Amino acid sequence: MTSAGQVYAAFEHMRINHPRIPLVYEALDDAREAGRLTGRRPKRFIEFFAPSHSGKSTAIRSYIESVVVPDVIAKGLFPADMDVAEIADRQKVVVHVTLSPKATPKTLAADILRKLGDKRADSGTKDVLLSRLYTYLETNLVELVILDEIQHLSVAVSKNLGKTSKANVAESTDVTDTLKRMMIEGLVPMVFVGVPEAREHLSIDPQLTNRELSKIDFSPLRWSVPSEQAIFLDYCAQAGMLIQEWELLSGESDFLEGDIPHMLWAASSGCIGIVSRLAEQAVVHAVKRGGDRVIHEDLAMAVDTRGMPNGMCTYNPFRSGVRDGEVHYE
Repeated sequence: MTSAGQVYAAFEHMRINHPRIPLVYEALDDAREAGRLTGRRPKRFIEFFAPSHSGKSTAIRSYIESVVVPDVIAKGLFPADMDVAEIADRQKVVVHVTLSPKATPKTLAADILRKLGDKRADSGTKDVLLSRLYTYLETNLVELVILDEIQHLSVAVSKNLGKTSKANVAESTDVTDTLKRMMIEGLVPMVFVGVPEAREHLSIDPQLTNRELSKIDFSPLRWSVPSEQAIFLDYCAQAGMLIQEWELLSGESDFLEGDIPHMLWAASSGCIGIVSRLAEQAVVHAVKRGGDRVIHEDLAMAVDTRGMPNGMCTYNPFRSGVRDGEVHYE
């Protein structure tokens, strides 16, 4: 019998491809190539802002596993029979770093150094850590640094998103100055990842915003736009099929049955990452009741036990239906 732990582990490893994923790959490839071709000339950055649970971090992990890992294997940096997840974590070509809360220039340097394997990442002054970071970036031939949770640049903003104040500006200026300096000195191109409100950190300094290379669109999918609805429906279909493919349940879970897709959209506000979280919890409920597939009631229970308590949605469309006139990020 499948355990809840096995369900959670399987969903952590699942990857669902959708039309926005190749656009992420293309943007990150372009940034890396531009960085290689410009040598020590100033570098630029990519914006990747979208609401929580939009699939940003998963898309980045997918890029590292699907593009970077084959690259480093082809270069002989890792053996071909090594576990993909282990290579993705150990490689230093594309470094994906989650910023510490209340980020400062010192914690920024420490976060990146730690990801690069520096055992002394927490030892030294700000200037010492930044100097060591510069050396590590050069000696490891890092092609791209991806900084996740950019909203951590200011604790005030993270608690009160969308409201700029002089205090917020002061808290984040030191870190954005550090990032700007790293790019101006030609160290490495970057990707800034976070919720949309985090963009205000970049708008503080025109010299930083002028270094933008491109934006990646991962905004919530709108049900009223046919092309976006098609992406959402395909994602739901793949999520249902993967449950059986990963042998979590023996039967086929049809997430396109009846009004299930529209209800999933309403429960997720069009954020595909929430669809995965609700599907995961629905599988747990199906397992507990001894079912062979996910049914409508399992999804309703998932919204009751995970979606609403965690603030993913404010009501349960599987119980009351999709509310008339609902917009959701239109």
